[in-house]
Amino acid sequence: MFDSFLGLFKKANAYLGVDIGTTSIKVAELSGSKNNVTLSNYALLESFGHYERANNVIQANSVKISEKETTALLKILLNKVKFKTRLAIASIPPFSSFVTLLELPAMSEEETNKAMAFQIRQSVPLPLAEIAVDWIRVGQRQDENGFEKQQILLIAIPNEVISCYKSIFKNAGLSLRALEIENLAATRALIGNDPVPTLIADIGARSSSVSIVEGGFLKSSVQFDYAGDSLTQAIVKGLGISYRRAEELKKQRGISGGIGEYELSTLEMPFVDVIIKEVMKAKENFEKSYGSSLQRVLLIGGGALLLGLDKYFESKIGIPVVLGNGLLYVNTPPQLSVVAKEIQVRFATAIGLAIKGFL
Repeated sequence: MFDSFLGLFKKANAYLGVDIGTTSIKVAELSGSKNNVTLSNYALLESFGHYERANNVIQANSVKISEKETTALLKILLNKVKFKTRLAIASIPPFSSFVTLLELPAMSEEETNKAMAFQIRQSVPLPLAEIAVDWIRVGQRQDENGFEKQQILLIAIPNEVISCYKSIFKNAGLSLRALEIENLAATRALIGNDPVPTLIADIGARSSSVSIVEGGFLKSSVQFDYAGDSLTQAIVKGLGISYRRAEELKKQRGISGGIGEYELSTLEMPFVDVIIKEVMKAKENFEKSYGSSLQRVLLIGGGALLLGLDKYFESKIGIPVVLGNGLLYVNTPPQLSVVAKEIQVRFATAIGLAIKGFL
């Protein structure tokens, strides 16, 4: 995806997957070969500036990514952790891209290309000169009238965003091999070719996203602003404590609401319910539009590690809910077993990006 410069290089035996989020940068280094990759290193750099000032984030829906600050953070991370390679594949967040699923009548490749030229002009809310566009055939189905339809995932990214990322990585001393939307990378790490219809809920610090995957292909992507930080802010306001202390309490106690913790969980639950409501809305809209029935939910992102969230989520949504495993198709050294749970949930996108380099 958006990797026209990928072919300029000879295939390597190690790649970095770089996931730049709203308040953190996650890097996963994979080494090996196409069918045998190992997580050889990883790193997480978190920015805590947003605890004191709401807009002090790396990037967000309403905040444009800062080239200078992001480059500086990447340099700090790279100086602290000695990776073996400088070949990188980076993620584009949902709020910096346009993604939609189109259904066209079954037709030849040549006819599809012509039809897509028209569909792009009709579907993307930006001038063609200002965007880079790609599309992927992700399935086919019979509609309610018995006609065969091909499903095509259309993805557009502003040229300005691509130029910004190229500049950041060049100035940080990394060789950017490709860019890919977060949802595709996470799907690769978590699902692979598994055909089970799945909803992936990525709960970050300042935003969350929902990906719907069917037959191993990403078919829908929705983003919203309720996320882990919404819960932290509720605790801050309710208890009159600092952001850092509120974040610590949230991580320690989760949403269990046991003895002595009732007030804390009461403050959090309205925002947890809003997140679940948004996820259920995405699920129901997809099932209604395409006649599918999703069978499971995978939770990823830092917010997914909130104690008790998976069980509460399952009680509300009515299908199995488990933490996603970004290490499912990757070998891991034995010494990482103590932190494997956090890596598989928080680094799924970074791992999926690095896997792309071997394909």
